[in-house]
Amino acid sequence: MSFLFDDTTKKIIGFNYVMDKIKVITPFGYQLKEKLTPYMPGEEDILKDELDRVETLINLIKNNDKEFVRIKILLEHFKDLSNSVKNAVKGSTLTLIELFEMKNFIFLLKRLHEEISKLDWDIPLDMRINRIEELEALLDPRNEGIMTFYIYEEYSDRLKEIREYKKKLKEDIKSEKKKIREKIKKDLKLNVNLKGEIIVSKDDTELIKKIGGYPFLIYSSETYMNIKYVIKSTPVIDRLEKELEKVERMEEDEEYNIRKGLSKEISKFSSDLLSNMNAIGKLDLTIAKAYMAIEIDGVKPEVKNEYSINIVDGRHIEVEDFLKENGKTFTPISIDLSEGVTCITGANMGGKTVTLKLIALLSAMVQYGLFVPCKRMESGLNGFIYVSIGDLQSIDKGLSTFGGEISKLKYALTKKDDRGLILLDELARGTNPEEGYAISKAIVNFLKNSKSITVITTHYDNIANSDDIVHFQVIGLANVNYDELREKLLNDKIDGIEVIGQYMDYRLKRVTDKSQVPRDAINIARLMGLNEDILKEAEEILKN
Repeated sequence: MSFLFDDTTKKIIGFNYVMDKIKVITPFGYQLKEKLTPYMPGEEDILKDELDRVETLINLIKNNDKEFVRIKILLEHFKDLSNSVKNAVKGSTLTLIELFEMKNFIFLLKRLHEEISKLDWDIPLDMRINRIEELEALLDPRNEGIMTFYIYEEYSDRLKEIREYKKKLKEDIKSEKKKIREKIKKDLKLNVNLKGEIIVSKDDTELIKKIGGYPFLIYSSETYMNIKYVIKSTPVIDRLEKELEKVERMEEDEEYNIRKGLSKEISKFSSDLLSNMNAIGKLDLTIAKAYMAIEIDGVKPEVKNEYSINIVDGRHIEVEDFLKENGKTFTPISIDLSEGVTCITGANMGGKTVTLKLIALLSAMVQYGLFVPCKRMESGLNGFIYVSIGDLQSIDKGLSTFGGEISKLKYALTKKDDRGLILLDELARGTNPEEGYAISKAIVNFLKNSKSITVITTHYDNIANSDDIVHFQVIGLANVNYDELREKLLNDKIDGIEVIGQYMDYRLKRVTDKSQVPRDAINIARLMGLNEDILKEAEEILKN
């Protein structure tokens, strides 16, 4: 099984949130979704084929919306009958319910095949739905075209004879009971109800006495007001009912033999049934991918053999949805990455962590054959994705935040030449600044000539001060008129953090000159009202 990243990483970067948007319908689709594995380096051509399939379905859905609504309704009715098929192959006799479900499955296959045939689509072989006309005829011998199932007389002449005899016996019993009802009505002037009962009031002692000696009624039960009598069986009725019981057993035996024969015939088509189930699952999953791509306004990524990642106006779906719920919009992020180290700097509130999550999420989506939320994306395939974001302290091992971070990072460092994506958020933030800077700089130097793509967010600008390190800076408040913003904060009396968030530019710009790096932390502190003497001294310290 291909391993790209662990479950913790999936949760941190929002991958589980994206997977929940893939709305499969059938049990076969659910099974395939649960077994989804990423396409790994060397499988670029297979991945491209999968993305082409999703693209084809997106176009088909957009041009045939009503047809796909009908297809999805049909998919909702499929049940997983793989166990029934396997039992039939083993020689088991299918129950009446299983045969009913099998007929439903066969007729749903027929209808699904007909709906897909209406589309202008050269459907791939592994998604092709094939009718099994022999089973259609077998399970519908009267050619009624309905999904209900019955052990038809057409399956057996003997069954037909048994049922005809059974019908005659029931009619004879009914006739005998009718004769008794008419005689009771004539003799006692009483009507027998549909249950074959007569209810007599206890006050009617004369009638009760009369019934007591009457040969065709017998006491059944009583209440404090009434007595219930029922028709007494006669030797003729007893004989007929015993014969009926015998015939019903014969019918059951014959129906079992028929079910056994049907099960044997169904077993002959086991490979066709199971391959259709696989095709339904693949079709369901690919349709679900296509609908998700439409929902997130995704594009088909360009998969490359060489190892680099280029994202243009990428969006993090989970963060974007959260912002929408709060009346805000997500600022798209663009970034171009290649082997070696890229540093992203900028003050807190600048969205650096979200950028890391976005890079990881979109890269993972590509490798799972999904369209990505951006304007354009080119990507090579990662051998692994390692993400260090948030509090990594391991209480059970007694490690500090820094210790937990290093404990996990050392594994990624051993794989630095395995073409992996290494994303580190505020590296060495859990220790003192001097040592944190030194360790960060050393790790950057260790990784800068590796075969992996490493992206590090940091407050240490000097870490990126090297020609072989790519440096991106969050634009932040660089283009903001501070006087106007300060005036707005004073006049509107709005929460400062909220206003600064509205003016913050989360996009990245490439830094080629140290003098380009803005000092947003000091600017934010000034906007938030920190003492001006402190700020001026901070600027002087920074200058020196």
